[in-house]
Amino acid sequence: MSRPMPEPTPPLDAVPDLDHLESAKESLGEARDALKSGVADAMGASTAAAREAKAELDEKLQGLLDQGKGMLTQAEDLIRSKPLASFGIAFAAGYLVAALTRRK
Repeated sequence: MSRPMPEPTPPLDAVPDLDHLESAKESLGEARDALKSGVADAMGASTAAAREAKAELDEKLQGLLDQGKGMLTQAEDLIRSKPLASFGIAFAAGYLVAALTRRK
C-alpha cells in the first residue's frame, strides 16, 4: 500500500497575517454585539407600542360598550313609554325584512 502524500504547506508569505484575523474577529464580535443591542431595542420599542395600542383599543372598546348600553337603555325606555307604537314599528320592520328576503 502506498501512503497518501501529505498536503504541501503554503509558503510563509501565503499565510494570512494573524493580526488581520484577530482584527476581523474583533470587528465581527463588535458587529454581533451591536446587532444584539439593536434587536433588543427594537423588541422593547415594539412591546411598548403594542401595549399602548392595546390600552387605546381597550379604552375605545369600553366606550363603545358604554354607548351600546346607553342606546339599549334608551330603547327600553321608549318601549315602556309607548308600547303600541313600538309593537307597530317592530311589526313593520319584520314585515319589510321578510318581504326583502323573499324576493329573488
